[in-house]
Amino acid sequence: MKTDEGKLIDIEMQNSALTKEVHYRFQIYGARIIDHQVNRGDLLYSENVHEVYTILFVNDIDRDNLLLIDTYMPRNQLNHVRKYNLLTHHNVYLPFIDAVVREKWLKNLSKIELAIYTLYHGITDDIMALNSEVVIMMKEKMDQFNEDEELVLAASKRQLFKIQHHQEKIRMRQEGKEEGELLKAKENTLMLFKSKYPQEDILMLENLTLSQYNEIFKALIENKDLQIIKEMIK
Repeated sequence: MKTDEGKLIDIEMQNSALTKEVHYRFQIYGARIIDHQVNRGDLLYSENVHEVYTILFVNDIDRDNLLLIDTYMPRNQLNHVRKYNLLTHHNVYLPFIDAVVREKWLKNLSKIELAIYTLYHGITDDIMALNSEVVIMMKEKMDQFNEDEELVLAASKRQLFKIQHHQEKIRMRQEGKEEGELLKAKENTLMLFKSKYPQEDILMLENLTLSQYNEIFKALIENKDLQIIKEMIK
């Protein structure tokens, strides 16, 4: 979005931990927004470039830096903010709002703290009882969203896509794990089989299942007869 003053703001909700990859991604986001304001051959950057603010609402807490809102700007060794700084980033740690409420009570929250509490917990009865303009505005926005069938459908599709993508990653990890177990079992079985029966053709041990490799390996350990092992292969 762009404010009336021309400031560019990039906002994202991240329902996950603030990992190294997320840290990297948001630094890249900010740099990309600045870069997109400049065209090749521009000489007067000051006429084209606006300040950029990135805001990440994340479902996580920084245990080493216990803050509700953590602001990042480039500084020098004297802790002075860079002159004419273009990029400012805010991490909003949503779960930390509960610690703020325990200290200040719900009725004493500032407008931004109340907005964060509402984002984290939703429009609850205790929130509505405050009759705050912030809560009223957020409820109106939510009602507008729910009345827009296209927006609701788009949000539903996005949620379904995220669920499908998450399940696909789990499936791929599981398949990768199973493939690794199969290769390891095959390698161990072949090694032991060749040491016990060096004259036998090991091609019979190709393309078996994980269960077969485990059973044959156990039979080899127990010094079972070669004919019994061949029957297990069949």
